[in-house]
Amino acid sequence: MSDLSGYFPLSQRPKRDETAVTNNWAKARGTILLELAGLLGELDPADWELPGLRPGWTVRDVAGELVWLAGSGWASRASRVWGRSLTEWSSQAEASERFAREQHGDLAARLHTIAVDDLAPNARRSVRALSPAVVAAFELSTALGRPIAVDSIVSGAVALARGIGGPVEVRAVTSVRTLVATDADWRVGRGPELPGTAAALVLFLFGRSRPPE
Repeated sequence: MSDLSGYFPLSQRPKRDETAVTNNWAKARGTILLELAGLLGELDPADWELPGLRPGWTVRDVAGELVWLAGSGWASRASRVWGRSLTEWSSQAEASERFAREQHGDLAARLHTIAVDDLAPNARRSVRALSPAVVAAFELSTALGRPIAVDSIVSGAVALARGIGGPVEVRAVTSVRTLVATDADWRVGRGPELPGTAAALVLFLFGRSRPPE
């Protein structure tokens, strides 16, 4: 995905400070991963087996997938594969098992290490690399019933990138409907409005849930 900063602001909202808009999402991703690492490190054993949003997936599976996607050496290729379509990624899910089988604490520690790397002054991450962290944050927050903060600019960038460069079925949706985040002050697409929370809309765009009602 090319530099998304030219597409902001995401809506015709009143002008405001847009200095947070950037094509380097390393700090944003690191902040999310750091919060996720802390959350996972506090889970009880039973929490790891709670169901995720995808059939057959658990919290542990979602965390393992994120570690695989965000991990050094895998991030670029994995994020490209992951972003292709709503169905193709399911054939790649087995690759995350190496992490899902590890001790739960190791997953939290790995995320913490990746987060620290992201927060380094010279770190650079694309919106493609950011997207799995945002989706996992919303997916884990829903599965665990615990809030995870995601900045509105960050969730909007991920939604916009998906709407512009996602698979055909996603682009088809955003070509006829305008997704309006009711809690994050962004909108993506054209046509009649489809309102929902930022989490609900992002999860919908990435095939984790049905359209908001």
